[in-house]
Amino acid sequence: MKKALRVLIVDKLHESFKFNFLNKKIEYTYAFDWKDSDILNQIQNFDGLILRSRFVVDENFINYTQKLLFIARVGSGTDGIDKKLLIKNNIKLLTAPEGNRNAVTEHTLGLIFSVLNNFKKAQKQLANFEWKREQNRGIELSGKTVGIIGYGNVGKLLSKKLNALGCKVLVFDKRSKKQDSFAKIVSLEELQEKAQIVSIHIPLDDEINGENGNFHFADSAFFENFKNPIFFFNTSRGEVVNTTALLKNLKNGKIKGVGLDVLENEKLHTFAASQKEQFEELITMENVILTPHVAGWTFESYENLNKVLGKKINEFVKEYFQKL
Repeated sequence: MKKALRVLIVDKLHESFKFNFLNKKIEYTYAFDWKDSDILNQIQNFDGLILRSRFVVDENFINYTQKLLFIARVGSGTDGIDKKLLIKNNIKLLTAPEGNRNAVTEHTLGLIFSVLNNFKKAQKQLANFEWKREQNRGIELSGKTVGIIGYGNVGKLLSKKLNALGCKVLVFDKRSKKQDSFAKIVSLEELQEKAQIVSIHIPLDDEINGENGNFHFADSAFFENFKNPIFFFNTSRGEVVNTTALLKNLKNGKIKGVGLDVLENEKLHTFAASQKEQFEELITMENVILTPHVAGWTFESYENLNKVLGKKINEFVKEYFQKL
């Protein structure tokens, strides 16, 4: 009978993991500085794996494992992880979406305030010694109708904060129909009819449509079906928005301003010619603010992700030994 589970940590974590992952039933091996080939050769000897995004967990990766019981991802998303394959191989997937939801929510609000109040344009003008107040008259968030697409951890917390700011919040979620006191659950059509500001918070993978099921969810038809011009924000996954459609509707006025923390391709040095052209257009627009996928990347969330995931790992290990 096993006395403890052997768990391999392959990505560098906040130093608090030493305290949050403490468990007499777990023996941790820290492989931050191991070569990928060494990890693949050794992983067959471990019961659990903790990672961020160092490996794509696909069939090729799983073939190196023999007795893996769980994979714990330090983050909220599951991109690059074949969940169906894990189920097939009876491997539990643990994630920590609760760990950075406040960080993502605050960043989203920051983008909204920045775009509504012309921060980028004003900063550029001031850098040129131009003091133009009227050109930078802002728009107040309070009283606006905000549409949230996706009502998971971030969507729910965002609706609570927006509600406190005096906004009317409409939510579309393909899975959730449960009402709460912070938002009204509506159809996508109703959201498109009434929303003035739209923030999208959906995963790339979708429980209903499968892997990459939300790819280009926000396409040309999506934007064109809004009754009124909107401000648009995405702090979820870049691939859920069609960049070509986004640019088209920015230029024709259907979209009045944009805040993006994510892009379809975030490896800037690998841009195709068309992607480079689109990026250069976006980065120079005065009503567009881009940030480098850092919405969930705060000092507090870095530590909190460990706390959340450590608790889930300990619960899994406790249940595992209780069943023996």
